[in-house]
Amino acid sequence: MYNDLFSNIPIKKRKEKPREFGLTVIIEQKLGLKLQKDSLNLMADYIDLVKIATGVAALIEDQTLRKKIDLYHKNNILAFPGGQFLEYVIAKNKVREYFSDVIKAGFKLVEVSDNLIDISLEKKCGLIKMAKQEYGLKVLGETGSKKVSSDIKLLINDIKNYLECGAWKVMFEAAELFENGKFKSNIIKAISQDVDIKNIIFELPGSWIPKITISDIHSLQVWLIENLGPDVNIANVDPFEVLDLEVERMNLYNV
Repeated sequence: MYNDLFSNIPIKKRKEKPREFGLTVIIEQKLGLKLQKDSLNLMADYIDLVKIATGVAALIEDQTLRKKIDLYHKNNILAFPGGQFLEYVIAKNKVREYFSDVIKAGFKLVEVSDNLIDISLEKKCGLIKMAKQEYGLKVLGETGSKKVSSDIKLLINDIKNYLECGAWKVMFEAAELFENGKFKSNIIKAISQDVDIKNIIFELPGSWIPKITISDIHSLQVWLIENLGPDVNIANVDPFEVLDLEVERMNLYNV
């Protein structure tokens, strides 16, 4: 994970992979195989999971997708298709076909979310159990809406239900953390008092959220590390910002 060229410098090292917390989850939709390989040669040790965004997995040529997934897995990085793809599948009533295709592609992890459609807790629980018990898949839940601000108590209840039903971790939708471009830190503070923060993966915001700037993304990343610790789980990390995040985690910016 670390080289020997600076062995005389005191650097606080993080736990090596596989990690249960301190997870870095990148979002990927534009890396060809050569660029992916070069990127992993540089920073694979600092990436734990990779989300193939939305339905992008369905747009990549069969063998290329399999090679991409296999390359991630060889580097001890679990790849999974974005939860919005499952939401699309639910609307088309093709859930079992989807899980079968996910396995055929080589994925070992799936995300169950309801960002854009309304799914009852009972149905989400059923999807988690189906994915785990019938298809042998590891499952991430995701709570929060991309369309409206949710009640904090409902979000906390959703997280607890995902975990009770067998989700490994729960992703927290970044859109819930902002209103008109303003960060709502009270949400994270409330959740951290009621749920073990190690079970939550906080998503960074992106251009799909109104009034979000690049500085907002960086500011949230810094806030999470300063307030929840260097081993906070962070998702939606741009592949080209992984090392920057790791420098933040290890506090190499400060003296």
